[in-house]
Amino acid sequence: MAVDTQLIKCVILTLRKENVIVPNALVAEIISVKDLEDSEDTPAWFLGKMSWRGAEVPLLSFEAASGDKMNKVNLNTQAVVLYAVGKDGEVTENPYLGLVMSGVPHVSRFAREQIITDVDAVEDHPMVAQKVRINGASVSILDVDAMVEMVADIAA
Repeated sequence: MAVDTQLIKCVILTLRKENVIVPNALVAEIISVKDLEDSEDTPAWFLGKMSWRGAEVPLLSFEAASGDKMNKVNLNTQAVVLYAVGKDGEVTENPYLGLVMSGVPHVSRFAREQIITDVDAVEDHPMVAQKVRINGASVSILDVDAMVEMVADIAA
């Protein structure tokens, strides 16, 4: 009898201090940051808006959202552009979000059995839905819904 193994295709984003995963379907493109328009009177994690394919995309810092100091954004800074689908699949006012990365992302496929909730992890990061272990390695699941809400809150 054949075993039905459902594989989950994810993108692992390398950040300065940890790896986060997002579903492959939420990644629009990996780009170099340019034409960043700074914003005044915004939280440290909101780096400004960048132009991407004719859209103004909010650029966020995962590290700054946890209280860490953010390095200066320059032409060598890489970002992942994510589809900013709201809760229940609703289309948001701005359909994209940008997130600064430190390393090279890579696509991986995992069987559900490989992803285990990390019961020992204490996570209070506003952009993390859950901490898990994949093949023993600690990984954070990116909470794109929370990121959408964070951007909406500062726009209000």
